[in-house]
Amino acid sequence: MTQEALEARYRLLLRAYPKRYRRERGAEMIGTLMEAAGADQRRPTTREAAVLVLRGLQTRAGTHRARSTGPALLGSLRLAVLLLLAYATAGSLAKTGRVLPRFVTDRAVEYPPDLIHPLVTVIAALALAAVAGGRYVLGLLAALSAFAATLVVLRLSFVGVDNVTGERHYPPIELIRDLAATDPTIWPLPLAVLLIVPLIPWPAPGTRQPMAWLLAVPVAVFLLPTDYDVTIGLQPGATVVLMAGFLLWAAVDARVTIAAGVLLIPLIIAMLSLRAQGVWGQPEILGSQWFWALVIGAVALLTAGALGLRRQART
Repeated sequence: MTQEALEARYRLLLRAYPKRYRRERGAEMIGTLMEAAGADQRRPTTREAAVLVLRGLQTRAGTHRARSTGPALLGSLRLAVLLLLAYATAGSLAKTGRVLPRFVTDRAVEYPPDLIHPLVTVIAALALAAVAGGRYVLGLLAALSAFAATLVVLRLSFVGVDNVTGERHYPPIELIRDLAATDPTIWPLPLAVLLIVPLIPWPAPGTRQPMAWLLAVPVAVFLLPTDYDVTIGLQPGATVVLMAGFLLWAAVDARVTIAAGVLLIPLIIAMLSLRAQGVWGQPEILGSQWFWALVIGAVALLTAGALGLRRQART
């Protein structure tokens, strides 16, 4: 009975491995583990459990097959683009979420900005799915379109209309530039465009289920700074937790940790833009402590990811 319970616990831990891997090598691994177990052992040791789960997750991520840093760096680049596009889509989705209630309750539409907001969300989501599927040219075009549409809707949102003459007054380009520079959900789009370019001649393999990446969008709405945070108040704690999680994930897949370090760059740029515009002292603006937390977090993630890639290439 003791041996049967121990074997059952080993099989439970082996679920960290992919199903195909368990089918091909599961019986052999169970046999090896049972032979090495003590006569009265009832459960796996802490070390055994940790190693089995870690190796299983590494096998799922494919890092156990890494033999050089070149393909791994391309994989990091692709993951960085995906995280950036997920964040940009989340930012657009949060803005769209403020528009939709007016459609339903007030039957009021501020034309054309209220119609372009949902369009930007759809285009950004298309870019995310395209890159996830390895269609980098389509992803590049969609990301460029989403960026252009974002700037257009930002400018149209500040168009004034004279009540007497009906004449439209458009805001100066400098105002739109300053507003866009301080929005961390806009910066991911041009950064993603830059990072997609090298993936076109040197493509990294896409995933078999690219649409699954759309699930990252609502997660980013909650865990990264977006307009939705005004109502839930999770920031900046949620981002700190996210940074810590990605840092720990370096033990499983260092590519993800590097991509997470890149994901923080738009937040850092937006903070620098706020500093340049002299608005750090306002109560609703996070100050220098948050800025340095982001910088330290980005450096830590990129460093841990780079070291992890080298270690994975040697094993």
